[in-house]
Amino acid sequence: MRSLLKNRNFLLLWGGQTVSALGTWINFVGLNLYVLDVFGSGRILGSFLVVRMLPAIFFGPLGGYLADKFSRRTIMITCDIARAVLVLGFLLTRNLWVFMFLGMALSSIDKVFQATQRSFLPNVVPKEGLVEANAAWRMSTSLTTVIGPAVGGFLVSVYSYPVVFVVDALTFVFSVICTLLITVTGQVKKAKKGSAAHEFGLVVTFFKTRVALLFLTIARLIDALGSGAYNTSLPLFSKVFAKELGGVYGWLIGAWAFGQFLGAYIVTKLLKKLADHKEAFFTIVVVLMALGMGGTFHCSTLAFAMLAIFVGGFGDGMSNVLFNTVLMAEAPDETRGKIFGTLTALIYTAVALGMAGTGFFLDFFNMRAVTNGATAFIIIGVVLGSLAHMRRDK
Repeated sequence: MRSLLKNRNFLLLWGGQTVSALGTWINFVGLNLYVLDVFGSGRILGSFLVVRMLPAIFFGPLGGYLADKFSRRTIMITCDIARAVLVLGFLLTRNLWVFMFLGMALSSIDKVFQATQRSFLPNVVPKEGLVEANAAWRMSTSLTTVIGPAVGGFLVSVYSYPVVFVVDALTFVFSVICTLLITVTGQVKKAKKGSAAHEFGLVVTFFKTRVALLFLTIARLIDALGSGAYNTSLPLFSKVFAKELGGVYGWLIGAWAFGQFLGAYIVTKLLKKLADHKEAFFTIVVVLMALGMGGTFHCSTLAFAMLAIFVGGFGDGMSNVLFNTVLMAEAPDETRGKIFGTLTALIYTAVALGMAGTGFFLDFFNMRAVTNGATAFIIIGVVLGSLAHMRRDK
């Protein structure tokens, strides 16, 4: 970790994105409350959230394609400027369709940015520093997940919605300044030109020739699909304790984020020792995540629920750092953007399908039965995949 503190380019990238992420979480609360306040409809808010999720399917791959064609630093700067303008746009209208357009446009640019940023990190950090870099990123993400919504709620209640949007826009400006100061452009060396289908075919070829990484990716998608049930059920579960303590949902999210933080920190100590057993280690931490998250819904007290979800976050933090590190280390520079863009689309699609499926099953089964099914799906799927991978290796 000390070597990262001497890496000026990484500190600029990490600092800019941490502040920007904080602004995004501040605005996550502010924007959702604003939509509900302006239109007074939970149904419209639900539709707005769905509209914001859809672009991940299409703009993740597009962002990856752009990241492999142009300067990654320039794309990130352009995205941040556009996001600052779009965020302020919500203050200029109260038309529902304009809100939907702004929400979709903002989410679309978010996905382009995410694919580009993940592709850019290995350009500023040497291969041997990727574990610490991904851990630092996950740790700061966990902190902003806890702090951002709290700050957003405070700003809305004490000041006003315009303050929230201006603060978010200023965090994007800060990110632009930091990115401009980075001396690496992330410009990919010119590769042979081919059709989009051919270039994304290279992504398929990449995974076909790396069986271990293919296993990690399939396990990650199984994790995402099952986790959709936890995302949908957790707000409902928090109502169980509503009579005892307000803001239970925030407490649970905070415990989960703290678990992620600690998991990301500890994995940096373990991964180098377990480099030859990363597939087995990944299986263990995903199972740990599923047991913790699934166990949360069996708790009858808030304290035990927070402990269980902390365990889930701990496993999730470790698996996230491990997966991103291995992928960044093995992905060739000329196709890294398309690889991350495609995975972004697949993961968001899996989560969306999991959430949609959960909504359907909750109409027929109780919440605990649905989350138990998700937990079993993740554990069985990942363990069977691990056994098949081990058998193939033999």
